[in-house]
Amino acid sequence: MIRIKYNSNTGQILGNYPSNINYPSITIDKDSKTITDQSGTFPYIEITKEQHEEGMGKNMVVVNGNYQEYVKTSAELLQEAKDTKIAEIQTAKEIDLYLNVSYNNKDFISSEKAVSNMNGAIILDQDDYNWLDANGNPNIMTVNDLRNLIGIIATQRSLIYNKEALKIRAVNDAQTIEDVNNINWKDNLSLGLKTKKKIKTKTTIKSI
Repeated sequence: MIRIKYNSNTGQILGNYPSNINYPSITIDKDSKTITDQSGTFPYIEITKEQHEEGMGKNMVVVNGNYQEYVKTSAELLQEAKDTKIAEIQTAKEIDLYLNVSYNNKDFISSEKAVSNMNGAIILDQDDYNWLDANGNPNIMTVNDLRNLIGIIATQRSLIYNKEALKIRAVNDAQTIEDVNNINWKDNLSLGLKTKKKIKTKTTIKSI
């Protein structure tokens, strides 16, 4: 037989002690069915070796004196679904933050390095620049063009951060797993988000 020490409040298993092994550091009270060690006194139940082997690798607990696999509550399952959905939203946000943007009917890279290069060119304040678009084609750009392009990128990022916040709020307010699963990052209409016409995104991300 194997003695299973557990927390009587939570059912959490705290240790297992085969009856054929002597444990000098613990006190086993067979009358009260308790085990006392440095951490305190806890109840135990006895199970067979077969039961113990069957429970290996599973999240086992003791409920009403029975050794069984833990069954998650509906609240725990809902929270797990929410945590998964929020992680999914945050991943999608990180991707969309750096999608290409459109300016003068050309697509431009919106990476941090690209924005840093634009700010550097603005500081140099030359008359114009031969600026590469997302396809590697040169375009004559003035300092005002670069400022406008940075503004478009900032607007896109603001929309995406706002979208993330609204989506996460919707997840946290959801009452069922089905409600959580129905929240889709690509769906803007339900959150009242409007993308400016001059901002155009592409599914292919390019970086400088």
